[in-house]
Amino acid sequence: MQLTFVKNRRQQTSPIFIWLGCGCALIFVLILAGPINAQLPDSATAEPELIETRTPFTSQAKPSDSPVRSRRIMVSPLSGAVGSGASPPNTAIKIASNDPAEQQSAFAMPEISVAAKEGGQMQSEPAGAESESASEKTFASTIPSYIVAQDDRPRILFQPAVPARDSSGLSILKPAVHLDDSFQTEIEPAAEQFGGIAELSDQWGDGRVPAPVSSTPDPIWVPNGFGDRFAAFRENRRRPLANLYGRFSSAMKSQRGRDAGVGIERLPFALFEVDGAQPSNNFRLRFEAATDWEFPDRVEYFWSHIGKKGPDATIPVESSVDYQDIRLAFEVGGEKFSAMTEIPLHFINPTVVGNTGGMGDMVLTTKTVMLDGDDLQITQVLRNQLPTGSSKRGRGNGHASMEPGFVARYGWSERTQIHNELKLWFPLGGEPGFSGPVLRYGFGYANVLYDSDTFAVIPTFEVVAWSILSGQKTTLIGQTVSIDGENIVNLYPGVRLVRDSNGGMGLFEIGISGGTSVTERHWYQSMIRLDLRWTF
Repeated sequence: MQLTFVKNRRQQTSPIFIWLGCGCALIFVLILAGPINAQLPDSATAEPELIETRTPFTSQAKPSDSPVRSRRIMVSPLSGAVGSGASPPNTAIKIASNDPAEQQSAFAMPEISVAAKEGGQMQSEPAGAESESASEKTFASTIPSYIVAQDDRPRILFQPAVPARDSSGLSILKPAVHLDDSFQTEIEPAAEQFGGIAELSDQWGDGRVPAPVSSTPDPIWVPNGFGDRFAAFRENRRRPLANLYGRFSSAMKSQRGRDAGVGIERLPFALFEVDGAQPSNNFRLRFEAATDWEFPDRVEYFWSHIGKKGPDATIPVESSVDYQDIRLAFEVGGEKFSAMTEIPLHFINPTVVGNTGGMGDMVLTTKTVMLDGDDLQITQVLRNQLPTGSSKRGRGNGHASMEPGFVARYGWSERTQIHNELKLWFPLGGEPGFSGPVLRYGFGYANVLYDSDTFAVIPTFEVVAWSILSGQKTTLIGQTVSIDGENIVNLYPGVRLVRDSNGGMGLFEIGISGGTSVTERHWYQSMIRLDLRWTF
């Protein structure tokens, strides 16, 4: 407040009265200023406060060679109504920055957000500072009722994920998140947060962290010494079947989705006992051994009548014979017709009659395709047996015979086929009344288990049955009895391996099959067979 005294031109005033008037005016000013200062907050009389801020640490910070932007936030009270019932005063926050884009930004906030700051955290702006700059702009707004003081707001501190290890020793990323009650203007990652992996480097200036120089391999991925290898070897020896099954399963899974290989090509010719419906060009060498052929002269199917055209009668009569065959078969033909010649070397081991071996009965077989569809094929088969073996020595049955029939092949899927046969064997020139017809029927199953361009595995399973329609046989005491409807059923599991070497010998196959009787009456009790076949 400034008081001005003007001299009266008309009247001269005494100096004592001048000093007395100044003192009264001073007292009056002090009396009036006391209540006003009591109602105003401290911030109204204080100088504007200055808060210096820095850009928080981020991975996208500018390099050190770029100019650093600085900003100052000055807090000063704004004028407002004071007194009961009036709104609390506002606080204007002015931003002084050397960045032109930020010189336009200013905002207002309640005074309570800065009044609770501790001493030393805020600095007063010196007189004549940049608060007089023309780039500073001030805006004021009314205080909303939902604004809470800055110090009363909970803050979530999030630290970058750092490498750690769990209880099992595996490497994991474990971020640290917690609530902090203390005031902190910014969060800067420290080198200790990275577990000693690396220190923050200033050579880039953009906040990048260099990769660790060295690291310890996880023991779950890298073998740790000879002890672990020995333990793995010992575990494999304890579970040989499980390991073999695992390798086999992996090989089978790898075949899914493959193109057709050599196995699918040879699937129609995979069976052993049942004739194939598809004609082929091949050469086959078969080794066959059977045991306990009972009643060898029954309906003159294996031997001729004992004591007549067959071996001499003995006491006791021959009742069980073992035999071994080496059969050479050569088949030539086309897509619709083929002819096969089979020459056997027959060796017998009876229990009473002496052992013998030599040429057996030769067999000629023809195949004629009657129906050739995509999934179904039916072929007529005619098998002719010639009496080239000695019936007196037991290497043949002493008469010719024929066995016409039909064989069929059905493609269940690309890798699976089902075969069927129906044949009737009957003698030509056999002993009347003693020899008789035999009906033969059966089916076979073949599946490509493993297939590739050069190798394939084809397991097979066959069931063949015979029904003796009529005829006679010689018993153990030399008595001849009639046969009326004896039935025989045999099972033949097997597997065939196919190898295509693209050589001059053509495609090579090796097959192993076994047979056993499942009925009370039987031809032989058991049999084993080995096939070597070359296809050209």
